[in-house]
Amino acid sequence: MKIFRGYEQSQEFLLPPSLDEFIIQDHEVRIINDVVNRLDLSGIRDKYNGGGAPAYDPAMMLKVLIYAYSLGIYSSRKIVQELKTDTAFMYLSAMQCPDFRTFCLFRSSNTEVLPEIFVQVVRLCASLGMVKLGHIAIDGTKLKANASVRRSLRKDEVEREIERVKSEIKGIIKVSEAIDKEEDEQYPDGDGSEMPKDLQDKEYRLKKLKEAQELLEKEKLHKINLTDPEARLMKNKQHRIEPAYNVQVAVDAQDQIIVATDVIQQSADYEGFQKMLQQTQENLGRFPDQVSADSGYFTYDNLEYADRVGVDAFIPDNMLRWLEKQTDSEKRYDKSNFQYDVCQDAYICPEGKLLNRYSKAKYKGKSVILYRGRLCADCEAKNKCTHARSRIIWRDGRESLVLQMREKLRSEHGRQTYLRRMYTVEPVFGDMKWNRNKRATNLRGLARVRVDFLLMCTAHNIRKLIKRIHQAALSLPLSKPTHMHPISNWRFPEYLIWQACL
Repeated sequence: MKIFRGYEQSQEFLLPPSLDEFIIQDHEVRIINDVVNRLDLSGIRDKYNGGGAPAYDPAMMLKVLIYAYSLGIYSSRKIVQELKTDTAFMYLSAMQCPDFRTFCLFRSSNTEVLPEIFVQVVRLCASLGMVKLGHIAIDGTKLKANASVRRSLRKDEVEREIERVKSEIKGIIKVSEAIDKEEDEQYPDGDGSEMPKDLQDKEYRLKKLKEAQELLEKEKLHKINLTDPEARLMKNKQHRIEPAYNVQVAVDAQDQIIVATDVIQQSADYEGFQKMLQQTQENLGRFPDQVSADSGYFTYDNLEYADRVGVDAFIPDNMLRWLEKQTDSEKRYDKSNFQYDVCQDAYICPEGKLLNRYSKAKYKGKSVILYRGRLCADCEAKNKCTHARSRIIWRDGRESLVLQMREKLRSEHGRQTYLRRMYTVEPVFGDMKWNRNKRATNLRGLARVRVDFLLMCTAHNIRKLIKRIHQAALSLPLSKPTHMHPISNWRFPEYLIWQACL
């Protein structure tokens, strides 16, 4: 005879169980709960002035958002759905279920405060030995904006759209006036104060178009997206042009903790290099010993800045990889094989001919000096060297920085150090995009997108912290029988004491 356990879904309880009983002892939400409870949330709490209905506790809102982001759930409506069905979410919210608009408002109204929460988590990780600042890697990736490329218009298209909407508004007003006149005759007691719905929509669209036109002229943009005017058209890895933001991170090599992050509107990565180093110093009190970044971050200014603040940089220039693939004969006439003669203020080409100084120019906002060959026309190697009339070389005055960097990266130490970038920062973006499905933002506007990505980075760091705690808890001395799982008796303060004694 088969015997089954009792199964009664309508079973009633004399006493309701505690929420704590719904969550296993080593569940990650317990650590998220303890971490957020130890953060200083006064910056958020002070913004509430009181009055009206009581607000939801900011700690609860933050716990729920961090856990949702760690699972790859970013929609406010989906978060609310999880609060109704998932016991882990119920544990964090204490069975409270805010409206989805409350989560939207919480994110958008704390754009200036939430960065401090990120910094506190970074410093907590550093206090546990998870950040050494021996080596950090900087990288960026494009995050698709919550907008369609078809909504991107040129200046002349915006102007035509404005004129079209104005014409439609005039037509609506004319029809409305005729209807009002007819209704006034039929209903003399009506007040006629309501604005037609079509007119309301057109007026709002006209306002947005004028704002877009002003932004086009102010920032001298070629195109602007009407859905999210602060997004910029960028090329993604599939070589498609789409509205996007460029998200930047600096990741410490010790435990892949994100120590600095930002969202920029420029497609070029080099704009974010100095910001990442400055933010790292602000967040942790000092600059890293080493920094690596790909060739997209190579500029003379960035090399100079890293040298000035005492950071050993490993950043290849755009030509280094190409030169390494060429044979000696193919790269014979590369600029690196032209020797600069200080006494003559001229370059000497591989054939022994001079390139004399003849002009100045601007390159990326910097003054450069141009050197041109005088005897190129009669040179037998001219076609191998240049297809122009004569070979021209520009000199920034900081060419020595490039040569020193190439020499450093060609050494065995330089190669091995630069390789650390591949397994330090790139897996972070891989985890975000493919494991957490963060390939686009569901918010609009630069400030809101920054908060969205900050929450993503905060969730990433806390997940790394959870992993570290789970690993470390296995080596904690047991106070209970050995057959029990070690982490089942773990609490966050105990781990802090244990870590401090190491």
